[in-house]
Amino acid sequence: MTTPLDALVDALDAAGAYNVAAQAAPEAVLWCDESEEFAALVPLLRARLPNLFTLGDIDAGGRTGPAVWLRSAVARALPDIAWGAAKPTILYLPGIARETLRDAETCPPLLAPLVWLGIAGAWFGHVNGKDWTLRGFLAAERGSLNLDVSDDAATRMALAEAATIVFTRDLSELRGRRWDADLLHALVAPDLESDVLAWMCGALDASRFNAFAARASRDLGFDPRRLSPQDAARRLARREGRWAQVWGRFESANGLGYDAVVALLGLEAPASLFEDNSAYPTVNTDRETALRGGLMRLGGMSRDIAAIEIMTLEGQHGARRETVWGRRGEAAQAVALGRLALIAQAPAWPALGPDAFAAEYARSGARIDAAAMAALATAPAEADRAAVTAALRAIYLPWVEDGALALQGLVKSGAHSFAASHAPTTADAVVFVDGLRMDLGIALAEALEKAGASATLDWRWTGFPTSTATCKPLVSPVAGRLHGDAETADLTPVTSEGRIADHATLRKLMAEDGWGFTDDAPRVWLETGTFDEDGHALQVRPADQIARGIEDCATFILRLARAGRRVQVVTDHGWLLVPGGLQKAILDVAVVEGDGKRTRSARIKAGAPTSYDFAPWTWNRDVHVAFATGAMSFYAGYDYAHGGISPQECITPVIDVAPMGTARMVSVTRAEWVGMRLRVEVLGGADLRADLREGTETSGRSILRDVRVLDDKGATAMLVSDVHEGHTVTLVVLDDADRVLAMRTLTVGS
Repeated sequence: MTTPLDALVDALDAAGAYNVAAQAAPEAVLWCDESEEFAALVPLLRARLPNLFTLGDIDAGGRTGPAVWLRSAVARALPDIAWGAAKPTILYLPGIARETLRDAETCPPLLAPLVWLGIAGAWFGHVNGKDWTLRGFLAAERGSLNLDVSDDAATRMALAEAATIVFTRDLSELRGRRWDADLLHALVAPDLESDVLAWMCGALDASRFNAFAARASRDLGFDPRRLSPQDAARRLARREGRWAQVWGRFESANGLGYDAVVALLGLEAPASLFEDNSAYPTVNTDRETALRGGLMRLGGMSRDIAAIEIMTLEGQHGARRETVWGRRGEAAQAVALGRLALIAQAPAWPALGPDAFAAEYARSGARIDAAAMAALATAPAEADRAAVTAALRAIYLPWVEDGALALQGLVKSGAHSFAASHAPTTADAVVFVDGLRMDLGIALAEALEKAGASATLDWRWTGFPTSTATCKPLVSPVAGRLHGDAETADLTPVTSEGRIADHATLRKLMAEDGWGFTDDAPRVWLETGTFDEDGHALQVRPADQIARGIEDCATFILRLARAGRRVQVVTDHGWLLVPGGLQKAILDVAVVEGDGKRTRSARIKAGAPTSYDFAPWTWNRDVHVAFATGAMSFYAGYDYAHGGISPQECITPVIDVAPMGTARMVSVTRAEWVGMRLRVEVLGGADLRADLREGTETSGRSILRDVRVLDDKGATAMLVSDVHEGHTVTLVVLDDADRVLAMRTLTVGS
């Protein structure tokens, strides 16, 4: 590549040439630049010309100093500064005209040490005896470049601002066009949209302001030298003409990194009712308030009427989800409304036999549960959650109630009973996930597929009651070695020796049958996930934890599948979660065994008369267990509960995951923020790479300048710009083929 900078270096070298037969070597080359047009190029030149010195304040490292110091440089009398003997010193003299040094009598005393060099040295300039200007050097007819550059004041000013860009471009890009001020401004400020937003944020490089201002004046009809960022915000919100492209740039970034622009837009209001007002954050806020009120008013309505109201609200507010405010998380009610609209359109429960009923729930009904959880998770603020809760109680609770009554009807009619057997597994790794409801199982299977695994999702019936004590032993590989003792407390099966099948006993039985509990065992039983634990502890709040829990489970399972394991994922039971609490069911305590009452089930005393609905215990049909009617609870104040009979509690996922080969097992063990620095530790991560990507998708755009390589302990640290603080990002661990081996969703800085 040949550039004007190359030509300038050659010209400076040539200025020191002389006829050895007729001339003495010049003591120095004097380069006068009265207008300081070349000053921006000096750092670039100094890297290539070790004999280049500059007039100025003393800075030996920068090879700059006053005239007397420069005379010492010419004499090669400066310590620790040297260059090739064949190269004369080049003295760049910014702000000094050639005529100043030629007249010894009027020359300022501080420059006097350089006067002699005007006689004993050589001048760098045009053949006509004048000092070079930028335009002159580029456009000289007898020069080596001979570029077409306009000769007017605006172009000369623009050229000074664009000098470093022009002089480092290949000549093939510069020839064949007439360079005027407009073209040069476009060279300095090629991305007008980005520059407008940067200027509004006070982040535009001052050296580019003039070029930006000229372009903005010409292309936007907006002069930032006279108008303010607030004036720009007004035009940005209206999106007229070229401003629509500026808005497009802001919108494509979801406003991230442009907080000052967001604040400026927040001071604007639409000029008329007929204007597209989706760009105004105040309008979005007002509509969020109106939507919140609309959802709150659903309380007490019948499901049919509430569903109609929600679809009406969806027509009014749904489009806001696709605005920049929706994508920034500032339209939480509109986003939740999209989930509520799905629930509002949920079909009635089908009148089918047990297995067909269960299959239909697994196929479509669980998606309604997922929508309810997503609506709750979308509205973490108390005021927003109160509105979503009102809507869910109006449209979701009746749907849950109808489903529970439908399944309870199948049980009471004898069409379905909860059997105490499951087919033995052919997997060599069984992963038990406590409380993996069907909708969570669907999400987990999708996460595994997205990561490249082959995951087959099926369903199975739980035992009854739907509690861990009853149902976990049922899905264990040693279920066939257990039975139900009518005298056993807490409805837990026992071994043939009468030992209660608690956690320790189950592990002992599995060990006897050849099951291990570490990755290196031929057949392994492992446990992960805290969905049920979170539900009991947090009640309605688990909705906020589910996405992270699914991600952690997927990482756990992928580690096994990538090690060549055939994995089966099982669970014990599902659960109900209805914000605002399940309605209380009344049960006579006189018919209930001591300490036998739970939120959704209660063990009936042998022979006690009761009209309450009950079903036999899975492990012993002589033990009767009452179940709460519909979606009710035997205790008040519970949003989260299980133990009873409903599709959500009794129809659970089974996921079979095929081996993925022999890839290394990798998992994120630490991802901790210290300020804006993220410290990462990855088990099995030595020499892998880590990246941080926008949003919750592993395919999001990286927010790092460079992907980080993990050290031999699988650790690294990465510093993130504070413009991303508070944003959701995904940490991904990659192999050399850019395959995602592990991931974790994080909030920057927290």
